[in-house]
Amino acid sequence: MPNDLAPDAPRERQSIRLPPDRIEMLREWAEKGTALTAAARVRDPAGRLAFVKTAWSDGWVLPGGAVEPGESPAAAAAREVREETGLDPAVGDPIVVFEQSYVDAERGAVAFEADYVVYAARADGPVPDAADLGVDPDEIRAARWFEGVPSELHDGDLLRPFLSGEDR
Repeated sequence: MPNDLAPDAPRERQSIRLPPDRIEMLREWAEKGTALTAAARVRDPAGRLAFVKTAWSDGWVLPGGAVEPGESPAAAAAREVREETGLDPAVGDPIVVFEQSYVDAERGAVAFEADYVVYAARADGPVPDAADLGVDPDEIRAARWFEGVPSELHDGDLLRPFLSGEDR
């Protein structure tokens, strides 16, 4: 992602070790697609945070996903929040950009690079049952509001410092 897209957002490096079959599943997105994902730290007026559990996550994650060709990262974050939580977010500024290296766990070699941008967002309302969310059946295992950052946070060590702050 060009640095001018989020010049004021902090940048962090992330290494993601995956088995070769998962690397191959993502290769087309990385090499012919956007190699970009976007998510949102969604707060409601009471300050609660929206999180989801997906079919692939070990714990709670921010609503987000792949940026489609021709789509802006902010628009992708808004679309993903709607799909995964049923909320209609007002997306603000980026709060962090993760520069990711996808590593083939068997070979120990970097297979490709990607970027993951997290935006501040606001939304209000109830979160529907997980069965009514997501693009594919069983994509979203759970979705709900939290008073704070959940303890079972996927990539918690990396994300947690950026989730408790106020919107930019």
